[in-house]
Amino acid sequence: MPAYETRLKVRFSQVDYAGIMFYPRFFENFHAVFEDMFTDRLGVPYTHVLRDRRIGFPTVSISTDFRKPFRFGEDMALKLDVVKLGNTSITFRYRGFHEGQAEASVEAHGTVVVLDLDSFETMPIPDDIRAVLEGLRAEDVGSA
Repeated sequence: MPAYETRLKVRFSQVDYAGIMFYPRFFENFHAVFEDMFTDRLGVPYTHVLRDRRIGFPTVSISTDFRKPFRFGEDMALKLDVVKLGNTSITFRYRGFHEGQAEASVEAHGTVVVLDLDSFETMPIPDDIRAVLEGLRAEDVGSA
């Protein structure tokens, strides 16, 4: 299964004085695509994973390259895939593309740990979630 992809429109509330997307808004969009991926690929809302299963995915590291700005009203294709899948952690790659462009305008690598929300201890990735993540492994980067 290829990278998970969604399309977003750059909203007025997301741009700064220069009329381009303010960098913290990218992180909000990255998390939105992360949540949507769980809902679409796991078949249950992300809130179910948090509230009912008590599993959290806090970000512990993220690095981002901003290559080309997004402006108010532009469409962004946002892709999410997995570049590293450990026992208790996952490194995701987020890529934002301008319409019709083959090269990403923004790219981030973010690592999350899998957390038991009751004990706040790391935990192994549950099998059903691991299966979804295996299906999102990036094809163009080495797996670890």
